[in-house]
Amino acid sequence: MAQIKDIISLIRGIAPEEATEPGFDDSVGLLVGSACGETRGALLCLDCTENTVAEAADCGYNLVISHHPAIFRGIERVTDETPTGRMILAAARLGVSVYSAHTNLDFCKGGINDYAAELIGLTDVRPMTESGGVGVGRIGSVSRTTAGALARKCAAVFGDRRAAVAGDEYKTVNTVAVVNGGGGSIEFLTLAARLGADCYITGDVPHHVALYAAECGTPIVVLGHYAAERIYMKRLGGLLSARAEEAGFGVTFEVSATERDPIRTEDL
Repeated sequence: MAQIKDIISLIRGIAPEEATEPGFDDSVGLLVGSACGETRGALLCLDCTENTVAEAADCGYNLVISHHPAIFRGIERVTDETPTGRMILAAARLGVSVYSAHTNLDFCKGGINDYAAELIGLTDVRPMTESGGVGVGRIGSVSRTTAGALARKCAAVFGDRRAAVAGDEYKTVNTVAVVNGGGGSIEFLTLAARLGADCYITGDVPHHVALYAAECGTPIVVLGHYAAERIYMKRLGGLLSARAEEAGFGVTFEVSATERDPIRTEDL
């Protein structure tokens, strides 16, 4: 067992709360509950919902560590009329605290951006841009390929059969930029192109950005937001387990077994 505050200290050691990009609308840290009390570890998930809180309690965990903020923006009331309200009430009722590591986990060294670059097979990896010591996105080199072949590789390594190309799928690719999750903006795309990327990989790409990619000559490999980030949860569990063992904590870290991509097509 360990104190909840001890587990929080471990995640902060991996992704410091100050390692966020200025200007991002973000909430990181302990967002629900208390840092006091013992726990046998934590349940890891991408999104903390009422069901995730119940799963944590059923597994004997007093702590959930989510990637996406449990509370994205300010709320005026906590009632059972909204999903966020129901999650908070369930956490209070079951004695479960919720800690969220969002853009700090995206941008930190060894975080989700770095893991995405590793899975894609990038070499000579470096941040796309840096601000206050925080590196946003990654860019690096790959063996000569095409945008279409890169999309097929991404489908395999991220487990996302919906991976697709916006733009020229036959474009020769040697340099790739990536922003995990929701980086589907024209600003990120044009930054990637300006840095010399032949292809840009991200998720949450609106129609007008896909059209821009087709017209500007820098294709986008479009991934599902869930698939691009959920894959890191197992890696995070391993990192936390190693740090907990080093600190002498008898705790475990488990990835949610009930969480599902809210955008599903396999049953259609």
